[in-house]
Amino acid sequence: MTTVRFIVRLVPLLAAILIDSISYTIVVPVLAAALVSDAPLLMAGQSQSIRYIVYGVALGAFELMMLYMAPVLGEISDRIGRRPVLVVCLAGVAASLVLIGGAILFDIVALLLLGRILGGAMAGSQAVAQAAAVDQSDEATKPLALSLCLFASSVGFILGPLIGGAMAYAERPTVVDFTIPIGITALLALLAVALILIWYREPARPSVQRLRLGDVDLLMGVRGFRAALADPVIRRVVAIFACMQVAWGAYFLFLPSLLFERFDLDTGTVSLMMGLLGVGFCAAYGLCLPWLQKRVAARTIAAWSLWGTAALMVVSFWSHDLAVQWAIAFPIATVVSIAYGAIITQFSDAVESDRQGWILGISISVTALAWGGSSIVAGVLSGLDYRAPFVLALVAMVASAGLATMRSARPAAQLQGE
Repeated sequence: MTTVRFIVRLVPLLAAILIDSISYTIVVPVLAAALVSDAPLLMAGQSQSIRYIVYGVALGAFELMMLYMAPVLGEISDRIGRRPVLVVCLAGVAASLVLIGGAILFDIVALLLLGRILGGAMAGSQAVAQAAAVDQSDEATKPLALSLCLFASSVGFILGPLIGGAMAYAERPTVVDFTIPIGITALLALLAVALILIWYREPARPSVQRLRLGDVDLLMGVRGFRAALADPVIRRVVAIFACMQVAWGAYFLFLPSLLFERFDLDTGTVSLMMGLLGVGFCAAYGLCLPWLQKRVAARTIAAWSLWGTAALMVVSFWSHDLAVQWAIAFPIATVVSIAYGAIITQFSDAVESDRQGWILGISISVTALAWGGSSIVAGVLSGLDYRAPFVLALVAMVASAGLATMRSARPAAQLQGE
């Protein structure tokens, strides 16, 4: 009963994480169909190369804004509390979706870019909600809280693509087919705001400082790299993780364009496949990774799963059989998620307990920078050939696996002691 009451207290926070994840993943299939399909609804009079570039910039703008704003929002929540930051972030997510829906409805690219920038700036809601869940926990319940947060995020990766494609099974989707799922997600974000206001009770803080504008460093997400890269252990993990995130970002974000170009699929079918990837994420975090971590060292798990992901990328890139693409969707998502979890464990193990927030913040910044950069570069490359992003993904994943396999310059005993 105590565990049940604990989970009930986390419901509004888990809802915030779920909505944040849905709001991100729903945009990928919708924008791919609206911009780079055979019948684009945005910029229909422009060349395919220009539309691919805009697609990459729209995706990358989100990641780059998250790079700057996620640590800033985290610090603000440390000072003034989680509740007001969560409310502002989720309201901002709803507003960003309204702008994206307006861009599709009225064919205004400026609204699309503005919506993506605002969405990225407000993407810190997931990290703040995770911190709030930890605030609600003690040492015994904290692992459960973090597991539930990660699972909620993974469920969002399933529901987002499904909602995004639910209205788009027609051979020639209309504007309404895309704006309805975007609007539904905006309403869900407002529902999450209501849950935070009505349900969530933030624990009292020993002291709450008055926040001044000068206290917030807008570049803290970048400045943290300087201290991280000074340590050779952390530097090695950052290099592995950065290559891995560049690879998966290019693959995940441009998989819809490959499916459109190679198999001429409709948006609904593409969304189902993206949803299947989300099922793989859930399986990895809920079943596979916990089982493996009890038996195998994190570094070993990371190395083998990165090589496994690279091998599956080769199959996806060269196969012209749609059945093969369906067959590898679940395993590639599972294996790459196992790699992700194992690398995050290495980040955590690299520092003492009093620096966990800092090092996990570094991992968020690495992810945002890698996904933002890879989406923009891959968008430009797609203007040359739709397969180019997958070459980038494969090269980066092999580099990540190779770095993970190489022995560190310092002995394992010393690594564990730091």
